Amino acid sequence: MATEKHTIRLPIEDSWYRRLLVLSIALGVGGGVAAVLYSEFTGFGTNLFFGDPTSDPFSGRWWWIPLLSISAVLVVLARRRAGVDGPVPGAVAYARKGWVDPASALPLFVISAVSLFVGASLGPSFGIIMAGGGLGSWLSVRTAAPDEEARHEYALTGMAAGLSAVFAAPLFGSVMASELAPVPKSRYVPLFIPMFIASVIGFVIFTEATSSELLGSFGLPGYEFATVDLLWGVLLGFVAIVVLLVQSLLGNGLRRFAATMSNTLVRAAVLGAVVGLIAFALPLTATGGSAQLAFETSNLSNLSVTLLIAVLIGKMVAFVLSQEAGFLGGPVFPIIFIGGTAGIITHLLVPEISAPLAVGALIAALPGATIGAPVSFILLGGGVVLTGVEGLPPIGLAVITAHLVVWNIEIYREMRESV
Repeated sequence: MATEKHTIRLPIEDSWYRRLLVLSIALGVGGGVAAVLYSEFTGFGTNLFFGDPTSDPFSGRWWWIPLLSISAVLVVLARRRAGVDGPVPGAVAYARKGWVDPASALPLFVISAVSLFVGASLGPSFGIIMAGGGLGSWLSVRTAAPDEEARHEYALTGMAAGLSAVFAAPLFGSVMASELAPVPKSRYVPLFIPMFIASVIGFVIFTEATSSELLGSFGLPGYEFATVDLLWGVLLGFVAIVVLLVQSLLGNGLRRFAATMSNTLVRAAVLGAVVGLIAFALPLTATGGSAQLAFETSNLSNLSVTLLIAVLIGKMVAFVLSQEAGFLGGPVFPIIFIGGTAGIITHLLVPEISAPLAVGALIAALPGATIGAPVSFILLGGGVVLTGVEGLPPIGLAVITAHLVVWNIEIYREMRESV
């Protein structure tokens, strides 16, 4: 019996694909510029209001409470005026759909930028996906892309450019978009090529225009591989499962609590105030969490496990309530913060697990399991703590262990769908 051969066809003879290859340059420029504008604007706001991170409990500013409360109400009013006051899919949901409505992309991008400007406990991935995906979707319409899969590829190329820029990691953005793409795997390579071109251009524009970086930004000791780290990697996967279980249970309860407030303005005011109160009590929970995690990794010997556990729970609550208050933003940076903090706690409790392995593995395992893009987060986990290639096997085992459980147990379903 003859075996069917599966070949990957590169549709270079199709005019729409040749246009996409050319337009990937424009999408890279658009994604990079959008990431620069977004990052500079939101960074200015968080620096203005929150300043440098501090770990001292109750050392925040009391006026963070009315700031987040009033801002949440204004964001809800802005959403009403823009016609996006109803439920909005999460950043990952847009990537899985492979499409952003060009008409709603700009208002969602602006509202997301304002949300992060005032210190919502959310990340930039939502706004960046709106910008890059919206531009790609618009170009697919303008160039009359012939079918739905072609339109997906335009939108995903724009998303990859923006994500690679804001994460300062060209391979991460293109691999993540490829993993989430709603296109047949036979089109993986044809889709990846324009995405990578756009990602490199977006990355170059962003890194040349800003000093922001994620890869290697966490000050940890150097990593040296040992065979036992493979066992630690599996164990860290189970630690991630426990952390995600706590986050899932907290999230479900908090969403039910938020639903009891039917008036969206009242809900925004109350929940925004709670987010501000958490930031006041535990300043390390403030904003998206990138600067705060860098502070934690640079001050390992000065932070107690008790404080870090409080920060971990506080961040989980602030993340969910920021979404329920009406703020718009992405899940990746907050989940990275939660994973990194859990990694520091694990290292302090079990010093035999090196800090870079514990932090890198849990930074990768939490989003890698919940978002459903394990390969991209294995790469990111090794990159942010600079473990090198030798760190990828134990980090990969942590991600795969957590992924297998989270995507096969019902209790995690609502958490997976909310990102």
